[in-house]
Amino acid sequence: MSSAEEYKSQGNAAFARKDFDEAIDLFSKGIALDENNHVLYSNRSASYAGIQDFENALKDATKCIQIKPDWGKGYGRQGAAYHGLGDLKAAEASYRKGLEVEPGLTMLINGLAEVQQAAREEDSSSGLNGIGALFRRDDLLDVIARSPQVAPYMAQADFMDAVKAIRQDPSSVGQYLSDNRIQALLQVLLMQKNPDMFRKAEEAELRRQKDKERQEEEERKERERAEKAAAEAEKQRKANLTAESFKDDPHGLSEWYKEKGNTFYKNKEFDHAIEQYTKAFEADQTNVAVLTNRAAVRFEQKNYDECVNDCRLAIETGRSVRADFKIIARAYERMGNAFVKAGQLQDAIKAYSDSLVENRSKEVEKKLKDVEKQAKDMAAKAYINPEIAAQHKEQGNALVKEGKYVEAKAAYDEAIRRNPADHTLYSNRALCYMKLMEWPSAKADCDKALDIEPNFVRALERRGNCYVMLKEPTKAMADFKHGLSIEPTNQGCIIGLERVQQNMFSGQRDEQAINNAMKVI
Repeated sequence: MSSAEEYKSQGNAAFARKDFDEAIDLFSKGIALDENNHVLYSNRSASYAGIQDFENALKDATKCIQIKPDWGKGYGRQGAAYHGLGDLKAAEASYRKGLEVEPGLTMLINGLAEVQQAAREEDSSSGLNGIGALFRRDDLLDVIARSPQVAPYMAQADFMDAVKAIRQDPSSVGQYLSDNRIQALLQVLLMQKNPDMFRKAEEAELRRQKDKERQEEEERKERERAEKAAAEAEKQRKANLTAESFKDDPHGLSEWYKEKGNTFYKNKEFDHAIEQYTKAFEADQTNVAVLTNRAAVRFEQKNYDECVNDCRLAIETGRSVRADFKIIARAYERMGNAFVKAGQLQDAIKAYSDSLVENRSKEVEKKLKDVEKQAKDMAAKAYINPEIAAQHKEQGNALVKEGKYVEAKAAYDEAIRRNPADHTLYSNRALCYMKLMEWPSAKADCDKALDIEPNFVRALERRGNCYVMLKEPTKAMADFKHGLSIEPTNQGCIIGLERVQQNMFSGQRDEQAINNAMKVI
């Protein structure tokens, strides 16, 4: 094991190599072995100064003086630290005190001279006049042009006017210091005047930032270790619990069983989960949440009736003990889920609606919307009956022949509800719309007919005539031509095409072509 003297020798060697961090570490180890060794504090103070950490340098220098107040070098270390911190008066006082102890000590004489010179320079450049004088350098414009921070401002007339004013009257600089551009220029000028000062300040700031980050990282890791240890301890504590541990705490016992049930549920051990949830409810029948948990297990087992029963019991019990409304809402939601799986859509709609009364939830709102659509689609599907649709179609055809187009449309409406896959029904209803001069609706029904049967020529002919009335002759021609490509001898499309071509130039409506399209199937 090294002694304090050995650490001092090693530290001195590191200091000579300017490996100040290593020197600090070695001197610190020496101090740990010999806390009253003033030389170790002096040397560590010099090392701290080497990395611009003047605060710690001052602490070590002050400790050195406390241990050996009659040693001049300690005052020299203290003066250097004060100088580094910018406290020139305190630095001068330390050097003078050291000279009283050891007159003629070179480091004290030189240190005092440096501080006095710095003080004179500070006096000469202090105040607004001193700051303003920086703007009077002959190469100022070149400095601005070469500096990326301020070069763009040269194109701004007010900035250049301000620079000119300060050059003419340095004492006026105070009027412009609120201008961020002037502040940026001032910083550039100060850096050029004393680059070492700024470099050292930046280095010191970087070190402080790294130290801060290192400390924060250590604190984060320590928190993680503490949290992990606490979690492990809590896990071990829970593992050691038994039912006897909750002899006088029924709610605690219920929660203990519930947690065991949750673990089984996550592991998909559903029978064991139900057993634990049942024990949890038996231990404390005000703990309604365990019933909704048990319902979730029943759902996973596809035992939807039992799931609904557990939800109903949760709702009934929850209301009697004034449980949290969110728990009641959850019970209704899970009941709705079970009803959906069981195909009882109307019951599911009511359950989801009741859940939303207890607590608004976007998830439940979506479930309600989805099941309502599903119920509507199923109802529409159940309503389909092609035989009855054919009867309503015949009624519609008869009404068209009688000129009762409103009544005919109603008959076709019912026929479509009964058999929405029959393309002829849409075409016939389009005829009613055309007779009633409702061209957009007629065209929409033709679209639907053609969606079902793209080669249905009658629908193409009728849509072509709708396009004529809607003043879209190009589309009308396209439909007539399409119809003829399928059925070349179709007289309606032939006549429609010929007349629409003529009417494109004459601007006349072809009533005969429209009448030809108005025939039922």
